[in-house]
Amino acid sequence: MTKPAAFLRIDDRLIHGQVIVGWIPEIKPDRLLVVNDKISEDFMRQELMALSIPLEIELKFYSTAEIAAEEVSEHSFILVASPRDAWECLQKGIAPRRFNVGGMHSRDDKEEIFEALHVDNEDRRYFNMILDLGVAPVFQPTPQNEPLPLGDIL
Repeated sequence: MTKPAAFLRIDDRLIHGQVIVGWIPEIKPDRLLVVNDKISEDFMRQELMALSIPLEIELKFYSTAEIAAEEVSEHSFILVASPRDAWECLQKGIAPRRFNVGGMHSRDDKEEIFEALHVDNEDRRYFNMILDLGVAPVFQPTPQNEPLPLGDIL
């Protein structure tokens, strides 16, 4: 079953300033769903993230397995930490109108392929699997940046 969503974003920092002051006003979601296996079990980080979300937005945390049972609406903003998380959402029927890749930051095992976009072999594999589905994510750190087709960057 397809579950339409307004927006799916990959950002390894999950909830932070660009999401709060940039993407939430741009998307105007009624729900923010954070989908990541580690965060779904880290209640302290969940509480810290919840402090920055406007009260009128419902915030929920799910594992990649749990999102399959969740009701997702066209006003949902789905936030994931990695291409693998995004792939899992797509496999569970999430069908975003917009699919955005934001910051994937530097780590020792990652190669910079664009400013603020660092990937390893696993990331590339999942991005290619996503592109093979016919999904067209764009790299766009903030709403003010010009969206760049991810396929052109990889």
